[in-house]
Amino acid sequence: MNVDPGDASLVKDILWQGEQIKGTFKQRRIGPGGSVTVPTSVIVTDNRIIIVNRATLGFRKDYEVIPYAKITSVRLEAGIISSSVFVRVEGYDRDTGLLKNGKEEGEIDGLHNKDARELADFVNAKLGEELPNQQGTYLDSNVGGYVFCSKCGTKNTASSKFCTKCGAKLMD
Repeated sequence: MNVDPGDASLVKDILWQGEQIKGTFKQRRIGPGGSVTVPTSVIVTDNRIIIVNRATLGFRKDYEVIPYAKITSVRLEAGIISSSVFVRVEGYDRDTGLLKNGKEEGEIDGLHNKDARELADFVNAKLGEELPNQQGTYLDSNVGGYVFCSKCGTKNTASSKFCTKCGAKLMD
């Protein structure tokens, strides 16, 4: 998988300590599902998928963060010109982005066929690994446990009910 330095720089501020970017993918500019102005970027790390939607001609970034521990399945829908990757996440509470309107399966569309296959294969391989606690809580002896916000990726103490950065409700 390729790592585009430009796309990698989009998420440098929200990476967890020690987290490594494994690949970057960009939505096509032309074709089904593409975006002519500012295509969506998908960054996969060793812990999660980060989707960066750049609105207002790229002046604003909206992050959607999906930890692998919350993904139940991934499927690829290959097309002639472009492909889509469908990500199923159980119990994900979002009102915008990939899983808006209460959907449990979201579509990352408009990807180059090769990129879509690599993305689906990588995430499926991650699902086969032994992941940290399936509730998204990771043990840390210095703070007695912590949880990462599924909206912005900020590290919060395990006892937090809401994210200290964006205010989103944290997983129970």
